[in-house]
Amino acid sequence: MKNITIGVIGAGLIGRKHLRKIAERQDYELVGIADVNADAVSAEHPNTRVFADYRQLLDEARPEAVIIASPNQLHAENGIECARRGIHILIEKPVTDTLETAATLITEVRKGGVKSLAGHHRRHHLPVKTLQALLRDGRIGDVVGVSAIWATHKPADYFKIAPWRREAGGGPILINLIHEIDFLRYTVGEIVAVEAIASNRQRGFAVEDSAAALIEFDNGALGTFFISDSAVSPWTTEQGLGEAPEFPFSGESSYRFMGRRGAIEFPALVQWTQAGDAQDWNKPIQAQRLHAPTIDPYVAQLDHFRDIIRGTASSLQPVEDGARSLLATLAIAEAATAGRRIDLRDRYAALSP
Repeated sequence: MKNITIGVIGAGLIGRKHLRKIAERQDYELVGIADVNADAVSAEHPNTRVFADYRQLLDEARPEAVIIASPNQLHAENGIECARRGIHILIEKPVTDTLETAATLITEVRKGGVKSLAGHHRRHHLPVKTLQALLRDGRIGDVVGVSAIWATHKPADYFKIAPWRREAGGGPILINLIHEIDFLRYTVGEIVAVEAIASNRQRGFAVEDSAAALIEFDNGALGTFFISDSAVSPWTTEQGLGEAPEFPFSGESSYRFMGRRGAIEFPALVQWTQAGDAQDWNKPIQAQRLHAPTIDPYVAQLDHFRDIIRGTASSLQPVEDGARSLLATLAIAEAATAGRRIDLRDRYAALSP
């Protein structure tokens, strides 16, 4: 079977990661890279065609598929131009920067008949897939609730290098929480309402450094989420899974899923149950550590993208679903500002009629 010709738009941090993974593959052929810093990228990739204008990549190299790893505000434009040319897209999170552009992208992808995959790589972790299967199959009974933490201390240089991180939109809600919201949607179910509060008291920037959210799922489960980029803790998914080398591994669980017949800690995958059919708070609760092998989620994501393009698999997350994670995350930011509960059901319907 012939290799899939592929291009990459954006050779920044995440774009370079994709390029490294593609270079290791036998089923993809890299035919071009688009980046505004074309000269610097050409020096790093002397054997690959590099374009300063991504449209030249699309029209001259004519790839079958493209990975979009450009700045967030360019995702919609890049994706729309690909869709209009019949080019399949793997588009990094968030799918776009606004709901309006997300709706336009969804329309163009449908019109162009192209395959799409949103780049929420965590869905491709085997421990995540294991957890999703356990919850789906009722291993702990109906999910009653989930309690989660994402707390770490970003260094001062993080804010000096990119001053926009000190302004609205640069805080942990829109930068970091979107990963966790997508993870919750994938494992527990659709989020139908949110409430939130936020604080900037630790750094005093215009953007929040900490926030707490209440989450309601369509299956009746409830959730709480505390997120902060100004608190030292071992409780982030990155540290617990060991998914990124820049995060020291802790192995600690930042999630607790509670059901009618037991509970599961994640990512440690510790299951807590009582013996017998009748649950009783006077009965002892026993722990069992479950096992899920670890794989590189970016490799698994490329495997899945290949299968989508070849028609042997349906997309785990088309752009419509990625836009729902964006919608829920933006709603939490809005709820923190407005101080009220926000129902998402009508918004989902308007996003993708």
